[in-house]
Amino acid sequence: MSMQKQLSIRDGACRPITALGYHPSRREVITGCADGVIKWWDIESGKLSIKAAKHSGMVTSFLYWEEAKLLLSASNDGTVLAWTTGATIYDKIEMGRPVFSMAINLRRHQLVCGFKSRIVVYPLDENRTSGHIIRMSESSTDRRHKDIVSCIVCHDAQIYTGGYDRRFIVFDTSSYPKENGLTAVQCNSSAHEAGITALLLVKESENTRLLTGSFDNAVCIWSQDGQLIQKLSFSGVITGLCYASCVDLVWIACRSPFATLLEPKSGEIASDFIDTFQKIETGPRLERLLYLAENNSVVGTAGHNHVIVWKWKKARSTTVLQNRQSVDCLAYTMKKPILLFSGHSDGSVTKWERMNSSNYIYSKESFKICEHVQKAKSQSHSLKPKKNTNAGEKSPGAKLRRSKSSDGTMVQDKQNEPSSFTRFFGNSSLKQKSVFVEELDLLALSSENGRVYLWGFDDSLSSIVKLMPNQSSVCPETRKKFHFLLDQASESQSKDSSGEEDNPDAATNRVSGFSCKKVLLGHFQSVSALAVVGKGSPYNTVFLISGGWDRRLCVWDLKKGVLQDTFSNADLENWHEFKEVACDGAILDLAYSPKRNEFAHSSSDGLIYLRQFSPVGREMKLINVMRGHESDVTAVIWHHSRSQWISGSEDSTIRIWSENGMQCENILFTNGAVGCLAFDHFNGCILAGVLNVLRVYDLDSCLQVQSRHGHTDTIRAVLHIPERNQYITGSSDKTIQMWNTYSKSPP
Repeated sequence: MSMQKQLSIRDGACRPITALGYHPSRREVITGCADGVIKWWDIESGKLSIKAAKHSGMVTSFLYWEEAKLLLSASNDGTVLAWTTGATIYDKIEMGRPVFSMAINLRRHQLVCGFKSRIVVYPLDENRTSGHIIRMSESSTDRRHKDIVSCIVCHDAQIYTGGYDRRFIVFDTSSYPKENGLTAVQCNSSAHEAGITALLLVKESENTRLLTGSFDNAVCIWSQDGQLIQKLSFSGVITGLCYASCVDLVWIACRSPFATLLEPKSGEIASDFIDTFQKIETGPRLERLLYLAENNSVVGTAGHNHVIVWKWKKARSTTVLQNRQSVDCLAYTMKKPILLFSGHSDGSVTKWERMNSSNYIYSKESFKICEHVQKAKSQSHSLKPKKNTNAGEKSPGAKLRRSKSSDGTMVQDKQNEPSSFTRFFGNSSLKQKSVFVEELDLLALSSENGRVYLWGFDDSLSSIVKLMPNQSSVCPETRKKFHFLLDQASESQSKDSSGEEDNPDAATNRVSGFSCKKVLLGHFQSVSALAVVGKGSPYNTVFLISGGWDRRLCVWDLKKGVLQDTFSNADLENWHEFKEVACDGAILDLAYSPKRNEFAHSSSDGLIYLRQFSPVGREMKLINVMRGHESDVTAVIWHHSRSQWISGSEDSTIRIWSENGMQCENILFTNGAVGCLAFDHFNGCILAGVLNVLRVYDLDSCLQVQSRHGHTDTIRAVLHIPERNQYITGSSDKTIQMWNTYSKSPP
């Protein structure tokens, strides 16, 4: 749901464009030029429909009068023309001096015109009883401006003006015709360091703000009563401002090929998180901007003769997070503050947190595994390697020497590790799967080097913060000693007070660093599947099931941080090379059903195996084998609300299975290989990453109800965050994208 370029018009036969407007009745964009020519352009096709040369000087401003269905054009030739819907002149008003800006005060039924060193207010007369559409004899004038009044905005009974004299003035208007119609209630004579070029009103549900742009390369944000709130600096002169209410963003033109996007709620620049201009580097400079509320579009002029239209696309992502490497997996925390984790192909983990006052802006913190794994290595756990697990192939893990640690578990001998971390943490160390364990505040990440990394928050600092007294009761001397911790605790608590009420320890546990706590060693090849057995299971601990290319299944006790057991074929009494092999192909995905205490693992052999879960490897009884896919089964999930297994494959199908795995109940054809699956926790729809497209399927009708385009490479991971009504996707194109959820129409 972002603004995307819809149309570009290049008018090669015109003087420079000096004014921009829109005619709602004709659905046409209007441009005025330096030679007085006015052109009407169809907003859908971009074709020129009408050309008129009725002004003898530069066109300076356009204004549409909705009540009378008239378009007003102003010029420095001293005239204002009123145009009918048929593009004929309804009225010509000689103003006696150049007109530089116009606005209509709907509350007072007035036309406000900006001249050099003055503004004049005229009562409107749509029936032309006085001879014109305005009653010129009843005008009110104010001469507080000392130079050209370049911009005017009206809101309720107030009139806001900005001029080349650097002045920003707030006027109140009178409803009594015999009294002076203008009263200056606030006059800032030095609002900017240079002339004001643009003025914008931003009206939200809770706040009303005004923005001014200037030749001094700055944008100032003002309260409704004319008080300065914030000042932002830019690299060029501010030539245009508009507020796109459909995405709650202010567009700022500052002599560059792209607009800068400002979020008025937070006062922060959000351009890096919106894909509208992320790929634009060169082109004509944007000059003027205009938002069209009726069709959620932004129109802009660029250079001397370009007109560009951007349109709101519901199917596009709302936010884009850029990364330096491919995004291979995603996980998130349900506790507040909500954190998003992404694993990348370079062996790094990134923690993302959205600004509390923003809908777009995220802070990020990246962690390299090689920088954290040394600390965790003394706590790494594995079983002693056994004989070859794959026929005809020696397991790489079998060559590793192991020794016992102080607690009796097996750890890898340091003398056999490579001298450089590059061998283990280079490009071959892809994070293929991740899952966040809410009960333990742990992030489990799998890797191609056969390891599972457990990441957690800094226990020591969070424990100190918990023991610290409330800031209000801390004496000055103590505050001075512990000011660093106090500041961090205060910042964490202020990020989301409502979340702290629900869980007082949620924010405190995450007050500081994030590090690799343990490295789980039990696989000999890439670990490509993870599943948590926790909440809702019949056990009093939390287990992690892992599977990979060595075809083995490992069960880990996460509370103790040890390997509980590995799958063992009960039919093979003595040692056999296939005794710990759970399937014929590599294990690609895992899913656990708390309702049935069963788990499914999909395989590259085209099958899904359904097993009874048990912490004892010999008791992982095979319940059923789901057959039907014709290629690698890349994803499998348990649909909690429908009690069904869902699988996706490279054969371009999604299959819906009964809860006992005995029957394939439906087949969805996806027109592309399925890379990942998830489901919408509210409406039950299936989310599928199909090549580079996110597809949404309604299981009631078995039809695709949405397709979301925006990625340029394969989607590797997909999530639904119900707390924010968002779908999240991670892709090989090095981006994470957020999408608005699909809403079913009421029956």
